[in-house]
Amino acid sequence: MKIRQDEKGLYIKGPFDLYRPGGVPGYDHVYDMSDGGLAVNDNPKTSYVAGTPLIKINLADNRLLYWATEYTHRLYAKY
Repeated sequence: MKIRQDEKGLYIKGPFDLYRPGGVPGYDHVYDMSDGGLAVNDNPKTSYVAGTPLIKINLADNRLLYWATEYTHRLYAKY
């Protein structure tokens, strides 16, 4: 899926929400949730992680990133 950017930063458009980099409680201690050096118009291989608000991003150097839905970021914004 293509990496895009708006006023809030980088995102990947999913069918129901946007997925963004940045840690969220419950996942950030296990997964790399950074931007991983991705830039606008990059097109990494992605897959949904069943039962979670995450999308898995496979980078060319075999690193894995996990981005959470925008809703999840808003939900935990106060923490």
